[in-house]
Amino acid sequence: MATPRVFISSTCYDLKHIRENLKYFVKTIGYEPVMSDNGDVYYDPNIHTHDSCLKEVETCQLFILIIGGRYGGTFKDNDTSITNNEYKHAVKNDIPIFTLVEDPVYSDHNVYTTNKKTNPKIVEQINYPSIDNKKIFHFIDEVRKNTQNNAIYAFKDFSDMEIYLKKQWAGMMYDFLIDRHQKKTSTITNNLLNNLSVATKKSEELMKVLLKSTTPDEADKTIEDISNKVEAENFIKLIFDKFKIANLENISLESLLKIKLPQEWYEFLESTTCFHTTQEEHDNEIDEVIWALQGGSGLSIGEYVEGELIYITNKKMKKAYESLKKLEKETQEEILTKLIEGI
Repeated sequence: MATPRVFISSTCYDLKHIRENLKYFVKTIGYEPVMSDNGDVYYDPNIHTHDSCLKEVETCQLFILIIGGRYGGTFKDNDTSITNNEYKHAVKNDIPIFTLVEDPVYSDHNVYTTNKKTNPKIVEQINYPSIDNKKIFHFIDEVRKNTQNNAIYAFKDFSDMEIYLKKQWAGMMYDFLIDRHQKKTSTITNNLLNNLSVATKKSEELMKVLLKSTTPDEADKTIEDISNKVEAENFIKLIFDKFKIANLENISLESLLKIKLPQEWYEFLESTTCFHTTQEEHDNEIDEVIWALQGGSGLSIGEYVEGELIYITNKKMKKAYESLKKLEKETQEEILTKLIEGI
């Protein structure tokens, strides 16, 4: 089973005990920690080790940034730190970032920021005991000024970090579950709107023709014809939706219109030569599945029970196809043309 990979980025030496605790914490929740000082990064012999670290960032789903008081080594082709460049690469790849700053560093950063606004000349003269390089403050500013994913949390010890990360990752899971629920609700809503659209179209066509009808018998026949036509058009839409295709390829309109409509909808699709059926094994059971040649989705049409193929009734497809068969030939051809042209 795939597990999320968590890249842990920081200066290695002054935060080594924190990194070790984080590695253990990440493992205990079932995720995979990735740390450059732990042999987790593949150092490609054809590129610089710094570039190898950046490539490893791309393979991760979460990124923990720890900013301490030591700036660390600079990147191979600029004057910013390796950690800073790993962070930039995580931003570039839209990876969720969780930034943690040592509390003394964060306090000194506030002093630096306040004086920079009110007395900019003095900021360079102040001694900041928690850091070895003012570029650390610039790094914190870079994170804070990002337009998204710019939260910063100050920690005193590892327990602060553990509590914070647990809450944040629980929040991510909550968002995932809510989003999943909303997508499901959205699908139901879209189906209702589609059904409403079909009903509206029926009503519009019905009103147009009934106004011209002169007898009850004509009205009944008109209602039936309109209902069948709209339902038959839904057959085309169902084909496109179920098989994830936009139209039928590799068949001419002339060949399509020559097909005599067989008993079942899947027999008609096979007759177009744009579909084929296969036997698929799923959960130790064998199903008969029909596939569009140019699509990526299949639809089960039957299952084997004690060696005998039992066909499954797809009610929506069957109902729409039966309506198509009831139409006059000219109307059938008008609707089938949409299989080639697309709706």
